[in-house]
Amino acid sequence: MSLGEGTEPHPPPSVAPAAVPPAAVPGTVPDGGACENCGAVLAGPFCHACGQAAEPPTRSVRAFANQAATDLTNLDGRIPRTLGLLLARPGRLTREYLAGRRVRYTQPLQVYLGCAAAFFFVNAYRPFLTFNPRTSAITSSLSAAGVSGNLDASTRASLAARGISLEQFRGQFEAATTGYLPAFLIGSVLLFAVAVQLAFRRERRGYLEHAVFALHWSAFFLLLMIVDRLLPQHPGGPGPADRVVALVAVVYLGLALKHVYAESWLATGIKTLLLFVVYQLLLSLWMLSAVAVAFEFLL
Repeated sequence: MSLGEGTEPHPPPSVAPAAVPPAAVPGTVPDGGACENCGAVLAGPFCHACGQAAEPPTRSVRAFANQAATDLTNLDGRIPRTLGLLLARPGRLTREYLAGRRVRYTQPLQVYLGCAAAFFFVNAYRPFLTFNPRTSAITSSLSAAGVSGNLDASTRASLAARGISLEQFRGQFEAATTGYLPAFLIGSVLLFAVAVQLAFRRERRGYLEHAVFALHWSAFFLLLMIVDRLLPQHPGGPGPADRVVALVAVVYLGLALKHVYAESWLATGIKTLLLFVVYQLLLSLWMLSAVAVAFEFLL
């Protein structure tokens, strides 16, 4: 068919090139996956519906550290929700976090640091690691863990030669141990996570997932120790209230292990007792380390 005069042929329609999907970045969740928190389809590194990061923090140390750094500067209404779950439902907070429902709760490291700060604030007024200038004895009172010792005659003579009374040494000792205790405590928590990983080595979980459990358990334990420090101290050693506090700690640990690792009650009970003993030994090692460093600098 010929074209009439004055008409021009239409150019063929242009066809846009097919879009090439971007390559997936190693270590991240690809677009099109589901958000672990709300189930929405992902279209980037963060969920458009709830804002949670697509990459699970337990996938790598870098992701875990980035999530911790972000959450440490974000204090909001998640704190009462997190503390309520931590105190009332043993193990539930850890299960929620590991299941991917993270955005509604405070990050585990932030929970632990907040509870540790509260504990050491109380400890500044009622220290659990003390030096008695009358008996030259070093004593501690923290759950079932404890250290004790005495300054020998040569050490007391050395202090006297330097013009330092035992009362002055008491203040220096308690100030030094209070300064070193927080740094050594986080080491105890990380070692406890190793113990949990060994106890549940058949579980296909990475170390960071066990570390989340250790952080939540340690946070609860520090809050429990605040209660213990505020109770009247029994002069002759652990009293009935201290035994009740220790029993609460053991029961909480057992329930938390049961809810997170879902083993039989018999297996959970055995591992609860073993892990509680390990935790108390780590606390004793923690206190001994702080005492040793304090003596290294003071004597």
